[in-house]
Amino acid sequence: MRELISHPVGTRNGKPILLYDHLNEVAKRASHTILKLEPNLKLVFSTEDIALAAFIIGICHDFGKAKKQFQDYIWGEKGKDKDHAALSSIFTFIVAADVFKAKTQPTKLLPFVCAYTVNRHHGPLINIEEAFREENLEHEFEIARGKIDDRVWEFKFTHDDLGAAIEFGKYHDNFLNTPPKALADQVNQLAAYLRGEADKAVVTESWLVDLYFGLLLVVSSLTESDPACVIDAPEPRSPSRINSDTIKSYAFSQPKASSDFQSLREKAWEEINSFISQSTKSTLRLTLPTGLGKTLMGLYLSGQMQKETSSSVIYALPYLSIIEQATEVARSVFLQNFSEVSIIQYHSLSFPQEKDEEDKDKLNFRQARFSLENWDADLVITTFDQLFYSFLSADRGFIKRFFRLPGSICILDEVQTLPARLIPAVQILLQKMCEKLNLKILYMTATHPPLLKNAQSVLQDEEKYFRPINRTQLKLNIKDAIPFTKYLENLPNWLRQRKDKSILLVANTIRSSLKLFDCLNTLREQNKDFQDIQLFYLSGNVVPVERIKRISEIKQLLNTQPRLWFIVVSTQCVEAGVDIDMDEVVRDFGPWDSIMQVCGRANRFGSRERATVWIYRWLDDLSDHGREFHSYIYDSILTDATSNALSKYENVEEGEYLNIQKHYTQELEQILSQQASRELIKLSLIHISEPTRQ
Repeated sequence: MRELISHPVGTRNGKPILLYDHLNEVAKRASHTILKLEPNLKLVFSTEDIALAAFIIGICHDFGKAKKQFQDYIWGEKGKDKDHAALSSIFTFIVAADVFKAKTQPTKLLPFVCAYTVNRHHGPLINIEEAFREENLEHEFEIARGKIDDRVWEFKFTHDDLGAAIEFGKYHDNFLNTPPKALADQVNQLAAYLRGEADKAVVTESWLVDLYFGLLLVVSSLTESDPACVIDAPEPRSPSRINSDTIKSYAFSQPKASSDFQSLREKAWEEINSFISQSTKSTLRLTLPTGLGKTLMGLYLSGQMQKETSSSVIYALPYLSIIEQATEVARSVFLQNFSEVSIIQYHSLSFPQEKDEEDKDKLNFRQARFSLENWDADLVITTFDQLFYSFLSADRGFIKRFFRLPGSICILDEVQTLPARLIPAVQILLQKMCEKLNLKILYMTATHPPLLKNAQSVLQDEEKYFRPINRTQLKLNIKDAIPFTKYLENLPNWLRQRKDKSILLVANTIRSSLKLFDCLNTLREQNKDFQDIQLFYLSGNVVPVERIKRISEIKQLLNTQPRLWFIVVSTQCVEAGVDIDMDEVVRDFGPWDSIMQVCGRANRFGSRERATVWIYRWLDDLSDHGREFHSYIYDSILTDATSNALSKYENVEEGEYLNIQKHYTQELEQILSQQASRELIKLSLIHISEPTRQ
């Protein structure tokens, strides 16, 4: 008689994986993952109960693979009706309901969490009523009727740490005699109950937050453990501590800036050193002008925030280009000092390096890819999308990393790039994760947007770092919009007055940036007055590898040939964290945060005469839309607040930037309605109970 298997021949060491072994391994790994988080979890559910839920999910998630149709399929025969998640979820609910029957609310809801997690373990999270639609359950149950292999009822599982002993045979009669309609009816009652709970209180202050985080934890633990046990991946590593002294030594070994700028940098380091020994808050803010070295300061602070704990550091940024840059800095610090700190750079294009011709170990490659995708490192450098989707997405591919967040140190760099309408939702959930999951946050910015307003500033007086700086000035041409073609007509005369200068032109859209680049390229080819221009193009439509290469080329030319007539045309991808240093900048109108970021690309270290940053409002006369280009990509909340903050100005000295920033933040807080974000949070917390909207 053929064995009951979960995965086919050749999966591991050329052999199939036995169904019992797979269920047992997944259950042990998933529950152990939760138990290790115990020092950081402060939910209404005990860590043991969440771990027990993960254990039940693990032993039951592939129960449906015991049906004949699936075994025919997995052994290589032609098979249909092989789906097993819905059937497994019915059995999961029966087991979990028995195990948790003596518990009180809300712990008594964990059987639904268990069943839902198993139901969705091969798909995205959806409305719970849709997941347990009666006709779907009836269909799957009828297909399996009389087809369940009797050997599965002999399965027995124990977990000594949890005091759990579960025998499948105990639930044989209950499973065969309980109509699926009974589960569907209970799910409908649950959904109505959750909606009622959400409506009668401030949703973010109720236990629904705990239920949501508990759900994400068990979904995450199963989604990590299931494939891990198939490829025999090592257990998630215990992170090593980041040595702050190593980072500080590296920072002070770097070339010095101009004397005034270097003095500010050293003052900031002094304050950071004295602050960290006194800090007790879980959320910190580091606000400094661009160019002072926030990346290294942030890494240093993250090491200090770890204290004696073993916590991962997650460094999140908005754009791929600056992720590469931050990774390069981190690797320079730790590799140069022979540190054992492991670093992972993860984003949508990340992929482990291929094995060479002499080592084609596919299993090891799968393990490397698995470790990369699951953030198995001491320092993870990733995007905002990858981080925020781990708790604001229905996609298990993002949620599987959620178990990495409790107890972690999270650095949020360039937070001004967050969509304005999402700020309240992200802020509230981050605050709740600090409160309930012991997450620690350091957010860094040059502009201090209205995010995490209760964060403690690392610096006693942030203004003193902005007032003395006189690197740039703004020339505002924003009273009226100028047709883009008219601006292009005037551009040659403006450029003639700027020979031997490096100039950055920042457009808001790829279309306008390409038109600008084509205009300059044609000018260079057809007019001998401009034939000496070195011309570069950067935007999101340049593949990341090529974009990073061009940025490196630009930086090298700026360092080696400072008097070169040099023009870079870019979209806003150049703004946050791209360390190029130009003589002058022109930018299409945008939010104040973006204007400040582009100012950081001119006279970056104050080593030259003051640079001018020109701001225009370019009108799209290339199409029939008749709109200003900024309206295509920026939320009007941000641009309206910027217009109001700048309404009294034509020229702005750098010493005034901070006052305008305060005005801009006040405008944002007045304009920004929190109602939409509250609704988003509510939907996130009870999305498993909300009816699907067409």
